[in-house]
Amino acid sequence: MSIEKITSAIIDEAAAESEQILNVADIKSRGVIRELQKRIDIETDVAIKQAEAERERIISRRRSVAEIDSKKIVLSKKQELIDRCFEETIPYLLSMDREKYIRFLVAAGKKSGFTEGELIFNEKERDTVGADVVKALEEQVPGGKFELSQETRKLKGGYMLRKGQIFIDNSLEAMVEEKRRDLTGEVARILFPTEK
Repeated sequence: MSIEKITSAIIDEAAAESEQILNVADIKSRGVIRELQKRIDIETDVAIKQAEAERERIISRRRSVAEIDSKKIVLSKKQELIDRCFEETIPYLLSMDREKYIRFLVAAGKKSGFTEGELIFNEKERDTVGADVVKALEEQVPGGKFELSQETRKLKGGYMLRKGQIFIDNSLEAMVEEKRRDLTGEVARILFPTEK
C-alpha cells in the first residue's frame, strides 16, 4: 500500500473518530444539561418564589416599579443559571479521559487551518499532554510542522497556537465562550421553556 493511501486512510479514520468524539461529547453534554436542568429547576423555583414575594412587597408601594423589578430579578437568576451551565463545561472537559481530551485538542488544532506553529499550554498541560497533542497534529495535518513551546500561559486548559505574530486561541475558555455565544438562546429555551 502506498504512503499516500496509508496517509489518506489515517486521515479518514481520524476524521471519523473526531466526528464520533464530537457526537459522544454532544450526547454527554445533553446529559449534563439534563442533570443541570434538574438542579436549575429547583433553584429556579426558589428564585421565582423569592422574586414573587419581593414583588408583592414592592407592589403595595409602587405597582409598576414592582413588576419591572421582579422581572429583573427572575431574568438575573436565569442568566446566572445559564452562566453556570457554561462555567461547568470547563471542569467537565478537563475531567475527560486523557486520550479523548488529546483528540479533542487535536480536533481544535485541525480546525484552525494552520499546518505549522507553536503550541503554548499552561504549565501542567505542557508537561502532561503537550507533546502528545503536537505529535498527533503533525501526524494528522498534512505537512504539519508543530512544536511545543516552553512558554506557558495562564489557561484553564487547551492551548494557544502561534504562527509568527498570529495566535489562534484554542484555550478551553475561548472554546466555551465561542459556544456560549452560539448556544445561549438554545440553552435558555431548554432550561426555561415558554409557559403556556
